[in-house]
Parts: sequence; structure tokens; C-alpha cells
Amino acid sequence: MKKFYVGLTLLLFSAIIYSSSLISAAIYSQVLVQEGVGWNSDYGIFKTALMEIGSVPITIAIFSGILGIVLIIRSLKRKLT
Repeated sequence: MKKFYVGLTLLLFSAIIYSSSLISAAIYSQVLVQEGVGWNSDYGIFKTALMEIGSVPITIAIFSGILGIVLIIRSLKRKLT
């Protein structure tokens, strides 16, 4: 049961990190438009803001989400057997 709770915690952590990076990119994309800082027309405003924020938070969110799902599945399989 301990793995189940750790998996749920990792999923919650993943959702918080992912959503905070998307919210910060949305806020920064408005700054790119208003102040004339500039953005890459190949990627668009939002993708440019995501690239400026960085890929580390999204990578951490993806890995912790996958690890959380794996722990939850292992816990449920062990409980069923």
C-alpha cells in the first residue's frame, strides 16, 4: 500500500509541475507580444515561451508521472495476487 501512496504523490507532483510550467509560459507569451521582445515565427508565440522557460520542468513532470503510474500499477497487481 505504501507504493500506491508514493505513486499518487508522484502523479500529483507531476500535475503541479506540468501545469505551473504551462501557466508560466502563457503569462510569458503575453509579455512577448506586448513589449515587443520578439518571438520566433516558425514556432509561434506559445512555443517560443515554452522554449524560453526550458524543458527541465516538463521533463521532470513526465518522468515523475511515468514513475507514479508504474508504482500504482505494481501496487495494484500485488494486491490482486
